[in-house]
Amino acid sequence: MALKNSTVKVTQLKYGNTKCYLLGGTSKSLLIDTDWAGKLPAFYHALGQKKLTAQGIDYLIITHYHPDHMGIAADLMRIGIRLIVMDCQQKYIHQSDHIFYKENNPAFQPINDHKIRVVKISQSRRFLASCGIPGVIINTPGHTNDSVSLVLDSGEAFVGDLYPQDQAPLYNNQVITASWQKLKDNGASLVHFAHYANEIVK
Repeated sequence: MALKNSTVKVTQLKYGNTKCYLLGGTSKSLLIDTDWAGKLPAFYHALGQKKLTAQGIDYLIITHYHPDHMGIAADLMRIGIRLIVMDCQQKYIHQSDHIFYKENNPAFQPINDHKIRVVKISQSRRFLASCGIPGVIINTPGHTNDSVSLVLDSGEAFVGDLYPQDQAPLYNNQVITASWQKLKDNGASLVHFAHYANEIVK
C-alpha cells in the first residue's frame, strides 16, 4: 500500500534506546515519546544534529507511560512543551515513577498533573487538525492498556511498542490482533516503531 502525499514533516530522533518522532504540522509541531530520565542533554544534542531546537516543539504525546518513553516528559514540560494526555491514558501517567525512585535516579521529575492537557481520544482528529497535522490518535492496547498510536492520513503510523505483525500471532492475544485491525481500519500503511524497524502493513 503506497503512502499518500503528506504536508507533515517527520523527523526521527534517537538519543537512547527509544526512537522518538517529531511531526511538523503546518501550524504546530508534535513530539512522540521521550527516553529515560537523565537523557535531556542527549535530547538537545539530537535536536542540534538535525538543526532543530526544543523551542520549536509545541506538544508532546507519550505512546504509553513506560520509563523509556516518558522519562524526560516533566523536563520538557518545564521548558514550555505541553504534554497532551489522551483520556484513556490519564490514570497511567505515574505508573513508572516508582522505577525511577527505586533506582534513585536524581534526574527524574514526576509529571505535574496540573500542567497536562487531557484530550478525549474521540476528539483527537480535531486536536491534530489544530496543529495542521491530518490524522487521528487511537487506543491500541496489547503491549500496555494505555498504549495509543498516531495514524497520519498519509498512512504513516507511530505505534510505540505495539508488537510487530509477525509476532502478534505468537501471543495469541485478541487485544493485539484487534489493535492491528484498528490500525488498518484507520488507513495505516507504514508503521514506525519505538524499537523495531519500520514495517509495511500487510
